[in-house]
Amino acid sequence: MKKLRLVLLVIILVTTVAPLSAQSEPPVPPEVMELMRSAIAAHKERKWEEAEVKAKKALAISPNDRRIHIFLAYVYLEQNRGKDASESFAIAIKLEPTDKQVYLVKAQVDNLRGAQKEALEGVNKALELDPKFAEAHLLLGQVLEHDDSQSAKAIAAYETALSLDPSLFLAHERLGKHFDNEKWKTEDKKYWKTAEEHFRQSIALDPKHMAGRFELGRILVEQGRLAEARELWEGRISDEDNNIRPTFFEKLQRAENLKRTTEAVAQRPNDPVALVELGFATMEGDSWVVDMRQERALVHFKKALALKPDYARAQYGIVKAYIELASIRENEKKNVDRELAKLQKLDPKLAAEMIQYRKTYTGDLIALPPDKPE
Repeated sequence: MKKLRLVLLVIILVTTVAPLSAQSEPPVPPEVMELMRSAIAAHKERKWEEAEVKAKKALAISPNDRRIHIFLAYVYLEQNRGKDASESFAIAIKLEPTDKQVYLVKAQVDNLRGAQKEALEGVNKALELDPKFAEAHLLLGQVLEHDDSQSAKAIAAYETALSLDPSLFLAHERLGKHFDNEKWKTEDKKYWKTAEEHFRQSIALDPKHMAGRFELGRILVEQGRLAEARELWEGRISDEDNNIRPTFFEKLQRAENLKRTTEAVAQRPNDPVALVELGFATMEGDSWVVDMRQERALVHFKKALALKPDYARAQYGIVKAYIELASIRENEKKNVDRELAKLQKLDPKLAAEMIQYRKTYTGDLIALPPDKPE
């Protein structure tokens, strides 16, 4: 489970002890104040276990101080302990059941940890307290979108959030992702335009927001609008891409490479070097994606070899393509053996490289580090 993070920074007691002495809260015993000073200092130094110990000692003295429960919940989140955090927020809610922000934060945590039923209960409670709570409508959409049958309600929740607070760029981003997904499910390209509009509004509201930028970039790449996609990439201030694979940069780089090599072959259709480069660009892709790109690449490799029978790199491409195909089709293994023997005669060093590749290649979903951005 990915590390849980709050979307809305409504946690108190994280960077200062001032809230401990707020007039609206009960007075804080001196020993609790000192323990929480130490807990907050440990938190700042990312010493989560020490912060937890100090906060629990403070709770032993003041078990009904909801602020300490909230602080402890945040410490749990830093340790990726979503359920513990949710339980601490629940205690804080019982101690003060009219704080809409704590309901919302608990719902965010529950949604992130996959407890959608609890998240829905929390966000609905926040909306009962304040029907015009824009961030709660935003979260309601995020919770509902887990269920395809609730997509219309999710869209309505995002639109309500934007009507209450037009600056909520995250609502535009979620709407963009929804319509982008609809395009893939229905193969109706009209959804791309709507998705693009929302992503662009998200970026306009917060130019530093990389997720909307990169999601838009993926759409542009899919449409072949590579110059616009490259402009988006060059305008980034971060490479963070939400751990989505392939990354926007990978998709852009592959598309640009395929375009370049395709144009080169169009100009020099009988150039073995250009054909081989097109073959590799065609074959490039994620190991878990089965789209027979290797078969398309083989056409180029074989043509290059026919034009230049001793071209070892063309034979290398043929072997690599068959190795990848053999991971999904058992009968391709004999082709690997045959073509590998040919490569051995042309270039033993390249053959050794393919022998190793054959041992390690897998068509399963694997996590690889993204290419270094240029």
